Amino acid sequence: MDESKALETLKRSRREIDRIDREILDLISSRTSLAREIAEAKVALGMEIFDPERELEIIERTRRIARAYGINEDKLIQLMKILMDLSKTEQKELLRRQ
Repeated sequence: MDESKALETLKRSRREIDRIDREILDLISSRTSLAREIAEAKVALGMEIFDPERELEIIERTRRIARAYGINEDKLIQLMKILMDLSKTEQKELLRRQ
């Protein structure tokens, strides 16, 4: 690959990453909104915020996906744990305000 083509590839790839990042952030926002709905449902059902069985399901599904796509399993699980923590934080905040 010559320098000109490499620079164009770099620009194009970075634009695409920026677009994907925006999509990811939109999806995280949607996931967080659903966490608020889940908190309300848990209150109505008398459930705790922390659901270890559900979290284990998410981790195992993430592990399978990481393997299927050849993504670093530990890093992807870390990411999902961060998302789950964000959801729990949102749920706790909603309960605190009620």
